[in-house]
Amino acid sequence: MTAFFAWWDGVEEWLTGLSFVPQLLVTVAVVIPVAILLAYVLNLLVDLAATLFDRRRFADDDGTGL
Repeated sequence: MTAFFAWWDGVEEWLTGLSFVPQLLVTVAVVIPVAILLAYVLNLLVDLAATLFDRRRFADDDGTGL
């Protein structure tokens, strides 16, 4: 974990040493893909939880839902 924090400190120092426009471009190039990936994974997890706890599946006697 110490190695990761040392690497992160180096990245942070490098990023803060850049001027505003390169900081913005690097941040956008990293944050947008990470945010999209995180949203996709969270969407899958919510869909999985919704199917696990979906009460409509058991609403009918035949199990087909409403």
